[in-house]
Amino acid sequence: MSIPHRWPGVAKEAVLIARPNRFLAVCKLGRRVVEAHVPDRGRCLDLLVPGRAVALVAARGPLRRTSFTALLARSGTGVWVCLDPAGAPRLVAEALAQGLLPWGLLPARREIAVGHSRIDLLLQPGDVLCEVKSVGAARDGVALFPDAPTLRGLRHLALLTRLSRRGRKCALVLCAQRGDVRAVRADADIDPAFARALRRAAAAGVRVGAIACAADLEGMQLQREIPVLL
Repeated sequence: MSIPHRWPGVAKEAVLIARPNRFLAVCKLGRRVVEAHVPDRGRCLDLLVPGRAVALVAARGPLRRTSFTALLARSGTGVWVCLDPAGAPRLVAEALAQGLLPWGLLPARREIAVGHSRIDLLLQPGDVLCEVKSVGAARDGVALFPDAPTLRGLRHLALLTRLSRRGRKCALVLCAQRGDVRAVRADADIDPAFARALRRAAAAGVRVGAIACAADLEGMQLQREIPVLL
């Protein structure tokens, strides 16, 4: 079953010309040169490569500076990769509901305020706090997170680790938004602090899991649970 992309409208294939900054892509769409917002905060150095295919959807809303949103990017292996990190929690929620992530837990609420932070999902039974991280980078069939140093990710891991040590049930799910990976791991070359924090979290009792999802112009397809290489 395909899960529609969060942005409505028909996705159109274009070619990336340049990425002047992290949030802007200049693309050739047919005979036009257009600007598109890039929602992924990461570097995407192995995805947003000039000359590669991207998929754009028309932007909506009067306050948008750009006319399009960059929805997907074609990887070096030829698969589409989703550039929508904010869409990952709904994929994980659906994976739990379908039993693809066989934890025996179901999503009950989203965007849970915990102190000064927000955690993506509350799972039941057991009031399990579950943070979700979207993964787009990959090498040799292994998805890699993060693709840029992440202070926000460190804060989330530190929070989950503290809560878990105090007896609160906590989880982290790494959601690979590409269909060509067999496992996922923290990229210690990019962010060694995050890799160490992930191992500490797992040792403290935070449940760590991962899923892979394939992307295409129509939507996302849940594929399978994949191992996390700690």
